[in-house]
Amino acid sequence: MGLRAAALLLLLAHQTSLAAAQADAPLTLSVTQGGKEIGRESFTLSKGRGRGAAGTTLSATARYPATAPTTRLTAVLERTPAFAIAKFQLDVDSPSGTTVILAAGSGARLIVRTVATGSESGRELPGGPDVVLLDDEVHSLYSAVADLATPAGKRLTAIFPRTGKRASFTARLETTGQGEGLHIALTGDLAGTLVTDTEGRLQRLDLPAQNKIVSRAE
Repeated sequence: MGLRAAALLLLLAHQTSLAAAQADAPLTLSVTQGGKEIGRESFTLSKGRGRGAAGTTLSATARYPATAPTTRLTAVLERTPAFAIAKFQLDVDSPSGTTVILAAGSGARLIVRTVATGSESGRELPGGPDVVLLDDEVHSLYSAVADLATPAGKRLTAIFPRTGKRASFTARLETTGQGEGLHIALTGDLAGTLVTDTEGRLQRLDLPAQNKIVSRAE
């Protein structure tokens, strides 16, 4: 009986570990522009932040082009349970060198620091609960937009820390069926649609102005 109980415990522990590993398995996005695949991105979105703090952590790695990439981007975005930006880091490795961009929210301010080979700079930008951090080549960051969208339409400001670009837009949550992901319409400086799965992870992003479609890879 003792051996059977031990074996059962080991089996249950294995199944639990396997389920957790599957839940945390990265998802892959295919980035196409003009009908041609230009890059691939893998990401995870998990509960909790560093040091056991509550919230969520998005970790992403993007490669351009999709095969034999010359540019790799690694992003980490930690947010509080109220969706405030707790930590943001973007590492860009390209033929011109490595650049690291760090950002963190502090009330109505957003502190951004950029470290590149032989240089370092910092700046302070308007922050707050209606600000999201995005990047033109790391598309899983758009899941933060889905969290803030409302049926009436939520006015948001996107900051692209790598380029300094800012965009004002509205994220409107469209009606979805029970058990389905979210469908969000974007209008303004950012126009298009985005879809998340039931766990809030990006499933599809359409940006017509850039002739770009981001979707789950088969």
